[in-house]
Amino acid sequence: MRASLDLRTGPRTAAVAAALAPEVEAGVPKVKLEMSSAGERLRLELEAEDMVSLRAALNSFLGWAACAQQVAEDGD
Repeated sequence: MRASLDLRTGPRTAAVAAALAPEVEAGVPKVKLEMSSAGERLRLELEAEDMVSLRAALNSFLGWAACAQQVAEDGD
């Protein structure tokens, strides 16, 4: 199971990437993760052993990204 996420993070891409980096580096059980950024977009590539693991990782990373984005906006 694979998923790719392209998040439009705007000028806060670096802040969101920095917030997610520890989670990407620590890893998620049964899921291979890669993160990259290009301009105002953040890309997450996930490859999981099964659908349940993929769904859990997607839910977690989408939640963390939304939280990081909101914190960065509130800090402006």
